[in-house]
Amino acid sequence: MLLRRATAADAAVWTQLNREFMDFEIKDAELWNNAGAAGDEAMTEVFRQALDRPGMITIFMLEECGQTVGFTNLMSIFSVWAHGLALVIDDLYIRPEFRGAGLGRQAMSLLESYAEKSGYKRIQFQSEETNPGAKAFYKAVGYHPGNMCFYVKYL
Repeated sequence: MLLRRATAADAAVWTQLNREFMDFEIKDAELWNNAGAAGDEAMTEVFRQALDRPGMITIFMLEECGQTVGFTNLMSIFSVWAHGLALVIDDLYIRPEFRGAGLGRQAMSLLESYAEKSGYKRIQFQSEETNPGAKAFYKAVGYHPGNMCFYVKYL
């Protein structure tokens, strides 16, 4: 598997992958601010804005045998508790037809390697309670859930 930084040329495929991800993931429109209602043009603009903020967000495309099979959106934060930078996996999506072949494990291993080489002290992320497959996957690759609540207010 190849973990490749996204470029402006990836806008259309990233937008399509995000559409697929949203169709799979969004079950509570109030929690996610009806994000799935955004048009492709708005999604592409979000992608462009993300690429313009490399200190805040990094987007990687996941490729296998020359084919884009998924993506990950990563955010950087400074964590007092981690004593330095923490890498937040905001999104990790692999197309359903490529799941079950070890690509998720490879993606997490590549992300961990990227984090270590980049000086991050911790990797963190959220996974919805309504996604038992994700919960099982993350436990299987060595992550443990913390008992915290995710609070959100859209402005």
